[in-house]
Amino acid sequence: MQNNQPQGTHMYALSLQNSQMSACTVSGTYTPPPGTTRFDILTQLRLDAVRQYPSMEGSIVVYFALEPNAVTGEGVDR
Repeated sequence: MQNNQPQGTHMYALSLQNSQMSACTVSGTYTPPPGTTRFDILTQLRLDAVRQYPSMEGSIVVYFALEPNAVTGEGVDR
């Protein structure tokens, strides 16, 4: 399987749940600017998810993962 579309250096998945028990999951790739923390990225992804799904305003994080997008190569544990 090969994807010729540009991808970010990291892959993320974020699941949110609101007080009405509705949930959403967003995922994709992202290249963080130098000095960016995991918390910075989580905060930005939450804001983006709420813009896309307004009912998620005030929701809780059920799941968050952020990992390098590479499977093989330099810096990847085998």
